[in-house]
Amino acid sequence: MQKLLNQSEVPPDGYRYFQAETRTWIRAADYLNLFIQVREHRLANNLPLPTFWEAEVEDQLCHMLPPGLCKEQNPAQTINTFTRISWEQVVGGTRTLVDWAAHGLTKVSQELADSRANICTRCYYNVAIGGVCGSCGHLQNLAAQFTHGRRTPSDPFLRACAVCHCSLQVKIWVPVESIDKGTPEESLNKYPEFCWQKQELLAYRATKNADNTAK
Repeated sequence: MQKLLNQSEVPPDGYRYFQAETRTWIRAADYLNLFIQVREHRLANNLPLPTFWEAEVEDQLCHMLPPGLCKEQNPAQTINTFTRISWEQVVGGTRTLVDWAAHGLTKVSQELADSRANICTRCYYNVAIGGVCGSCGHLQNLAAQFTHGRRTPSDPFLRACAVCHCSLQVKIWVPVESIDKGTPEESLNKYPEFCWQKQELLAYRATKNADNTAK
C-alpha cells in the first residue's frame, strides 16, 4: 500500500477514486472529503466497506500520480498510470502477439471475450492513449486487423493496458496459451488480483506444471 506524502496538497487531476463495481469516478475537493464521498457511494450502491478500505482508496490514487508524491511500499511492482501510453507503445505492444498470429489468429469464444472485456472496463489500468490516437478511431482499425471485426459490448470503454501496453480490444480475444508465451513472471506480478490475465495465467501455468510433473 502507498500513502500520500502531503495530504493537504491537491495532486495533479485532483483527489479521485475509480469504483470498479459501478464504473464510476469519484472526485473530491480535498483529502478527507474523498473518503466521505467514496463511503457514501459504496453505501448507496450496497457495496462493502472492508476494514482497510480507506488504505485501498489512497493506494489507488497513488498509482495514478506522478512519482515522488507518495511513499511507495514496493517500487518494483508499481505501475504509474498518470503518464498516458503513447500510440507507438500500443502498436508495439499489440504487435508482440506474434505467437497468436503464427497460430492462425485463433480467437477465444465470444462469451470469454465478453467476460474479459467487462473486467477490463472496471480496471484503473485501462488507460487513455496519447498522441495520434486522438479519439481512438485508429485503435478500432488496429483491432480490426487482428480480430477481423469481432467486437464486444464493452469495446467503446476499452483503451490500452498500462502493464502490457496492448490494445485491450485485441488482447481480450487472445488465447491464454499465446498470452503465456509473452508474459514473464515479473510482469504477471504487476497485474491486479482481479485481472483476468493474472487469474487465467496462474491457472494455466499450474495445470501445465502439473502435467509436466506427471510425465
